[in-house]
Amino acid sequence: MTLRVLLVTSEFPPDVGGIGSHVAELAKGLLGRVDSVTVVHPQSFGSSRPRTELQGFGIERPRLIKGEPFYGAMLHRWLAKRRASFDLVHVHGVRPLSATRRLGVPTVFTNHSSGFLERLKASPERQNRTAALMQHIASLIAPSDELVEAARTLGYRGPAVMIPNGVDPARFSPGPSPIRGKLGIGADETVILLARRLVEKNGVVWFARALGPLKDRSFRVVVAGEGAERTAMEAILSENGMLERTIFLGSVANTDMPDLYRAADLSVLPSLAEATSIAGLEAMACALPLVGTNVGGIPTILEDKMTGLLVPPREPEAMARALGALISDADLRRRLGAAARTKVEREFTWPVIVRKTVDVYRATLARAA
Repeated sequence: MTLRVLLVTSEFPPDVGGIGSHVAELAKGLLGRVDSVTVVHPQSFGSSRPRTELQGFGIERPRLIKGEPFYGAMLHRWLAKRRASFDLVHVHGVRPLSATRRLGVPTVFTNHSSGFLERLKASPERQNRTAALMQHIASLIAPSDELVEAARTLGYRGPAVMIPNGVDPARFSPGPSPIRGKLGIGADETVILLARRLVEKNGVVWFARALGPLKDRSFRVVVAGEGAERTAMEAILSENGMLERTIFLGSVANTDMPDLYRAADLSVLPSLAEATSIAGLEAMACALPLVGTNVGGIPTILEDKMTGLLVPPREPEAMARALGALISDADLRRRLGAAARTKVEREFTWPVIVRKTVDVYRATLARAA
């Protein structure tokens, strides 16, 4: 049985985002495990990116109109013309899902985004549209049990499995970093890293509020990310006296992130909703302890008092206490960070994730046969 896989994705590097990082690592990991792998990343007309590219695997960037109903119809037509070249299509992100209907091959769907949870609160009409969108899915993968259950609640009835996100522990590893010196951070200052898009669901304003009670401690904050909540964060930090001790780097390319994690002493995930945080796994692989909220897939990676400290969402006082405990205790940071690195090596490396994903592919094709 041949296994030629098409990965259709709404994000792919150099775009910054968790879905794109996941697809890139999955594609690399599938090489040698399947007969062929090709990434399809649709682009708008006028895009300057090459239409085709090789990175060991093939990359195709069909040009189409990004607005609906044109996007789904044009992408479906493009896929249908190439139907003979693949045995299974694996969709990443909701947007390309409709285009894979009636292709005559099984569709595997990875329900990546915690934003999918918002559909649970949507109108009955939108919930019905979501259920219809998932009717043709042969197998569902999600990086948290919460997202698996959300798909079931919205009407998905087929096979489903939780497979967490992964990380490359060779690339993300402890070690020295030149970044502290470049940023003017002293050797005796504890560095808290917030590696998040600055959007509401990532809870960044609650993190900003948690810093006020800690202003008498010696630490700096580095923010790697951009988004609509930056202005609100800056206003809170200005009010609580922490703005001058916070460095906003804006969006940082994933290639630059290993050195940034190595420059930090701990990392924070103040999310209000989350799948398996890739940023959290990258920090753990670099032996950083996490302070994270007890939501979504975060407790899957963060064992309280073992690899970091769990706190309730939207409770800045609790987050301040957890951050304060790690700021004041370097031995605790080292112990939790070492355990975090060990957990990544045991459970969240890409060979483990890829093997589980290929198992889903083969089971899906076997059922279809």
